[in-house]
Amino acid sequence: MPRTKDARRLLPATERPNPRTARIDRLPTEQLLRVINQQDRYVAAVVAATLPKIAEAVDAIVAALRRGGRLIYVGAGTSGRLGVVDAAEIPPTFQVSRERVQAVIAGGRRAMFRAVEGVEDAIAAGRRDLAAKRVGQRDVVVALTAS
Repeated sequence: MPRTKDARRLLPATERPNPRTARIDRLPTEQLLRVINQQDRYVAAVVAATLPKIAEAVDAIVAALRRGGRLIYVGAGTSGRLGVVDAAEIPPTFQVSRERVQAVIAGGRRAMFRAVEGVEDAIAAGRRDLAAKRVGQRDVVVALTAS
């Protein structure tokens, strides 16, 4: 992690410390929970503002599935785990075959149950994982990230 303010500004927003939660570990429990709850409201507002783009993505995924393509989630860490869970739940919930909804998690199967550090930046491994899926023109790949 960069040590200077200028270096921190160069990081993507998802990698920078959140100034609103910088000292959260020193707050009384109820105040800590209020800070978390306030941050949750911020997330909901951001999602609401991006609903038109989310709708575009959903429409593209539905179109891909209708033309025989697949939905393939790709992520690392918590994001990758959420993709794996969703890929496991969509088939029984929506009567879609398991082959149609898949997930790739950086670090492979072991990363599902244990943190594997540094794999989110392993470009060659990511290429190999996607090549193994034989992604085609009918497929949709969704890169997941959560912060």
